[in-house]
Amino acid sequence: MKAVQIGGGLVGQLIVADMMKDFDVTVVDPNESALREIEKKYPGVKTARASATDPASLGPVLEGADIVTAGVPGRFGFEMMKTVIGLGKNMVDISFMAEDFEDLDAMAKEKGVTVIPDMGVAPGMSNFLMGRGSALLDEVESANIFVGGIPTKLVPPFNYQVTWSPKDCIEEFTRPVTIVKNFKKEVVEATSGLHLRDFPGVGTLEAFYTDGLRSLAKNIKARNLGEMTLRWPGHVEQMRLLRSMGLFDVTPKILGGKEVVPVDVAADLLFPMWKMDPKKGDRDLTVMQIEVHGFKGSDEVTHSWYLLDYFDEKTWNTSMSRCTGCSCSIFARAVANGLVKQKGVLPAEKLAGDDALYSFVIEEQKKRGIRYVESVKTVKNAR
Repeated sequence: MKAVQIGGGLVGQLIVADMMKDFDVTVVDPNESALREIEKKYPGVKTARASATDPASLGPVLEGADIVTAGVPGRFGFEMMKTVIGLGKNMVDISFMAEDFEDLDAMAKEKGVTVIPDMGVAPGMSNFLMGRGSALLDEVESANIFVGGIPTKLVPPFNYQVTWSPKDCIEEFTRPVTIVKNFKKEVVEATSGLHLRDFPGVGTLEAFYTDGLRSLAKNIKARNLGEMTLRWPGHVEQMRLLRSMGLFDVTPKILGGKEVVPVDVAADLLFPMWKMDPKKGDRDLTVMQIEVHGFKGSDEVTHSWYLLDYFDEKTWNTSMSRCTGCSCSIFARAVANGLVKQKGVLPAEKLAGDDALYSFVIEEQKKRGIRYVESVKTVKNAR
């Protein structure tokens, strides 16, 4: 079978490596030098220089593709998805986009294609597992995601190292957060709800609200719903200080006699301090806990999943990029092999009630050394 990966970035390359195990893979990227590097890194891969948002440019590359995977900058995500749907191709995508991808659902159904958006680790597996817990209950009282990608060692002064875009990381501290309280959406400030929480194998981390629910806020019917990011203790207060100083502002200001965009300056200053360098011994871990609590008949039930994953010493891939890329490639196989039969734009939470798909996904994750440990707590006849 033929697969096309749109975007040759770090996670895109991990998707390529995984898909090449049983697909003929073509990588699409507008950057010629990036494509040459990918050809050296992955012998046998095909490459094509094309625009992800131009049907005339992308169409010939997608011809004959059984599945498309994608990871492009957020500003191109929606138009890229629209272009691939218009070309009549199934797709699994990790691209962030500010727009509502479900606005393309009718178009995807009309074209008879399956599109799974936001399919990384969080969003992605977080959606799938929250949806799974919700599907197993009659009523959902609370559903919460706790997730973080952090360094295994505390690196002063921020005790943080970035495994993804510094600007996207900063945005977690500025973007208003949507949560659900008493079945109603509520907008709160980023970093609100800050508290300490213990995680097995890791220790005490601080948890705080960030805007990660996305489609879950619309598709999961729960009394209370939220996503919290995890960091080593003390990190949030440092970021709040920088935010209060205006260093995360996106509006140009005159600073030091020159007009600058504060967040650009902040990103340039922070990135060298946050940069992860495996050659110097830097390593990361991914920790995620999903808890879905509610009722099944008269029983009070809590479904939980726990992930603790580490930097891959064999491939030297970060945990976060591996957990993200493998989740995308696993769902791409599920679509290509006919495990997902529904058509339209389908966030993972909408697919989680399918037992066969759930078993396939968890088993494939395990094959890659990524283990989601499930537990169920039941109080009989609680009401």
